[in-house]
Amino acid sequence: MFFQIANANKNEWWMYFLGFIAVFFGYFLGQIPLMLVLMMAVNSDPNLDMTDVMDLQAEMNFEKFGISSNVGFLLLLLMFVFAMIALYIVIKFIHKADFKSLITPYNSVDWGKVLFGFGLWFGMTLILEGVSYGINPEAYEFTLNMSSFVPLLLIAILILPIQTSLEELLFRGYLMQGIGLVASHKWIPLIITSLGFGLIHMANPEVLEFGAWTMLLYYVSAGLLLGIITVMDDSLELALGVHAATNIYGAIMVGYNGSAIQTDTILKTNDINPNLMTGVFLLSAVVFYIICSRRYNWKPITKIFEPINNKPTQDYA
Repeated sequence: MFFQIANANKNEWWMYFLGFIAVFFGYFLGQIPLMLVLMMAVNSDPNLDMTDVMDLQAEMNFEKFGISSNVGFLLLLLMFVFAMIALYIVIKFIHKADFKSLITPYNSVDWGKVLFGFGLWFGMTLILEGVSYGINPEAYEFTLNMSSFVPLLLIAILILPIQTSLEELLFRGYLMQGIGLVASHKWIPLIITSLGFGLIHMANPEVLEFGAWTMLLYYVSAGLLLGIITVMDDSLELALGVHAATNIYGAIMVGYNGSAIQTDTILKTNDINPNLMTGVFLLSAVVFYIICSRRYNWKPITKIFEPINNKPTQDYA
């Protein structure tokens, strides 16, 4: 039903073309406040130049520009806020569709599922981090600063989910459903969106820190998990929860050098093994899948290879 609901909307190829242009334009507009602040810093400090601005993507060191990590984090998130607004306009006024259709084919969003996905993934990550800390506590440094952590927590709870939700709505919602209109089987949009999800993250600083192929495998694996649970559950709620949990955990709990999110986390670690990180992620993904499969009575995993029924229907319970 998740693929089928797209037939109830207006879905010409040029609409998707305009849709992606609009989203990227919104993303561009959202960068303007950050660029203005950086230009002001460069103009007022003779020790700074455009090279420092270009290096920011790799370092994520806002303090060099006299900007606190929280303000820098908030400025980065504005890109996704503007892109989300653009996506909403596209769905509402170009496709003439209910924005909710990107999330679920049912009458309302199941927020309980979002919270379950968030809580389960966050809890699993916390447990695994605790095991890592117990094995090698010397690799961690306690860096909690309450004066900066409280506003960071507010940003992480109120603004960061916009970024994670945009990526889910764009890839597992808009793009997956759009490809599903012309694809014969469910695995086709699943693979395409997972690869696309991996490729757009190749601009992250982790790639320079840990290697392109290692991180590509990690990002594509993450895309596959999020795509598979979306296909199996016929809705996006669980993926929304998992993605939010991943980024919020990285923003407030444990940070590391090379991360795309550089904030005043509770702990910092200097011992990141990207291959081990990918292996632990894959193990966590399997456990998460098994728990959700039993909780929500999913069909066998072979469902992802089923053909897509593109017969239009609007009768959803």
